[in-house]
Amino acid sequence: MSKALFIGRSVIDLTNLVDEYPQADSKVRALANDIIPGGSALNAAVAFGYLGGEAHLASSFGSGGPFQALLYDDLRKFGVKPVNLCADPNFRIPVSTVVSTRSSGDRMIINSASEECAHVRDLPDLFDSEYDLIQLDQYERPFVQRHREAIRDFKGPVILDCGGWKNCSREYLRLADIPIVSEEFFAGGADAFAAECAALGIERWAMTRGPRGVIWQDGRRRGEIPALEVPVVDSLGAGDIFHGAFCHAYSENSEFVPALESANRFAALSCASSGTRSHMNR
Repeated sequence: MSKALFIGRSVIDLTNLVDEYPQADSKVRALANDIIPGGSALNAAVAFGYLGGEAHLASSFGSGGPFQALLYDDLRKFGVKPVNLCADPNFRIPVSTVVSTRSSGDRMIINSASEECAHVRDLPDLFDSEYDLIQLDQYERPFVQRHREAIRDFKGPVILDCGGWKNCSREYLRLADIPIVSEEFFAGGADAFAAECAALGIERWAMTRGPRGVIWQDGRRRGEIPALEVPVVDSLGAGDIFHGAFCHAYSENSEFVPALESANRFAALSCASSGTRSHMNR
């Protein structure tokens, strides 16, 4: 069984599915509402666990309460082992509001106003386990900074999930062996990102582009993987699911492009259903 450590964001998502986005100063009736676990690292770890791997999720889970219980219960269903990084008793799990449209599958996310947990635990033993890979997602920066050397010394590949450019992005890229980024991440597109990776000594990378598929580079080789044609219901979390599926496939066989193709197929299933879990219901 493959084994991976996911370090990053866990949140509570308040989700609303509507036909169309409301206009200013108007109201619409939701087709569905839910309160679900979310966050890029959490969703990726769940996908990894669903596919049969042993996922460990290092994230800030607060100091108890109903939201922590909701997250832990979700992780338990998929065999994900949580590691609470936060040592601040007053930290509260972030809450995001998500509005998705049935007509196009687009979504709008309002992130929590709360900051990351700054008072984190010192967990050097966390990296002693025999993980096949580690994934980072540009969150839990205080913990990543504290354990930068342990991550840098890790013998396996470090995968990086990047949705949007942040002030800390280049810092994370320097820790990565394989960054898989969204098209919005790097100004100038694939060619500019390829140049950035070359300057940092990164030989393998991929860029997801929604309906235009995935572009990848492996050394001097570059190629594209077309998006699968599915009826898009909801794209919420599809990128996170892509990363979890990639990590599972790559940890099983270390084949870069086949792992991307596997992830592309699994993420398409997510887009064809509402929310991030309906295609993985057990």
